[in-house]
Order: sequence, then structure tokens, then C-alpha cells
Amino acid sequence: MIAALSDVHGPRYIGYLRASLETLKSAKLLLLAGDIVDKGEPEHVKLVMKTVREAYAGAVIAVFGNEEYDERKEQIKGADESVLWLDDEYTTVEVDGLDVAIVGTRGVLDKPTRWQERHIPGIRELYSKRLEKLGELLNRAAESSDRVILVTHYAPIGPTLEGEDPKIWSQMGSRLLTQLILRKRVDVVVHGHAHNSLRVQAQLGAAKVYNVALPAVRAVTQVVITKTGLEAFL
Repeated sequence: MIAALSDVHGPRYIGYLRASLETLKSAKLLLLAGDIVDKGEPEHVKLVMKTVREAYAGAVIAVFGNEEYDERKEQIKGADESVLWLDDEYTTVEVDGLDVAIVGTRGVLDKPTRWQERHIPGIRELYSKRLEKLGELLNRAAESSDRVILVTHYAPIGPTLEGEDPKIWSQMGSRLLTQLILRKRVDVVVHGHAHNSLRVQAQLGAAKVYNVALPAVRAVTQVVITKTGLEAFL
């Protein structure tokens, strides 16, 4: 079993994590889908990981959310070096005898927020290039693994955004990312960011999608990766 969560926001939602420590005890891998800290505070990584390590001693793979500010990424990485942060990158790990590729990214928005438009030069081009790179990473991941998991802070636009105001979906996620997922071999998508989601699990083509934001789920999410077809008999 793979465990996943996001949007702890430092101390704000850590109570939901503490209440889920029993779930973490049986996890083979922990995925953190961004906004682990609040307002770029690196010390929040230490707070969250101290809680995690009360129950779980295994590998932790994380992506940056919008609260992990770009200018503080290195400080955030250095706050707990046992966490592997993926920033438009992928890695492969073994889980229950399967080679699982984890593609990690902050994600893309179809429409940058007003703050992003004002403060991040070239933000639209950045998202366009990131989407192109994600396509390349997913291709490589599919070639080198049995299963592919995409971990992104921002959401693919789809059912897991239900509960959020549809008028701002384009500033919370991306239909272009949804289309990419449908075109590529992606087995699981793990995302956060959607605090008000009413439907935290859904299907996008062959991919199972999980919104793992603690304010929405109020618990650590269990992601099950199983053998299928002939693999189950080998």
C-alpha cells in the first residue's frame, strides 16, 4: 500500500495526519503532493516529518505546492534530507515487487492566478513548457516501469474538483493536463490543492485519480497498486 497526503499547511491540518498514523504503519511508500508547509516556512517540513516518523520509517517522495515558494526550495529540501523532492522529474521505486515510476511536478494551470501574472514573468510559457516536459517524462516512465504514478500539486480538471467553484477550476488545475493523462500511460494520479473537493477519487480513462488534500479527505489516503492480468499469476 502507498500512502499519500497533501495540504498539511504546517500546523494547520496536522491533526488529520496525527489521526492517521495507524494507516502509515502499513505503508510501503509515502507521497506528499505539495503544500506541506505554510507560507514557505521550511521549519514546517520538520514538524510534519517528525509526526510522520512516529509511525513510518520508509521512503518519502514529495512535490512542491504553491506554498513551497520557489526562492525557498533549497531551504525546504534541506529541512529534512530524508525526503526526495521531485521538481519536474521522475524516479523509480519498488513496491510489492513492482517497479513503480513516480513522476513529480507542482503541476500546471490553464489560467494563471492574478498573483502569478503579476509576480512570475513568463508564467504562461512556463506552464506550456512544463506540460511538454511532463509528456516526455511520462513516456520515459512508462518505458522503464510496471506502473506510472503522476504526483502533482495542481489538479487535472475533472471530477475531483467537484465542490470547488467551477469558475476558478482553470486557476486550480488544467484540462490540458487531463488530456495528457488520457493520452499517456498513467495508472494513478495523486494531486492536492482542492480543499473543498466533495469527490476525492475518480477515474480519468485508465487512470485512477486521488485528491489527497487533508482539508478535503481529513485522513491519509491509501493508494493500492496491484498486479493485473497475467502479472497476478507470476
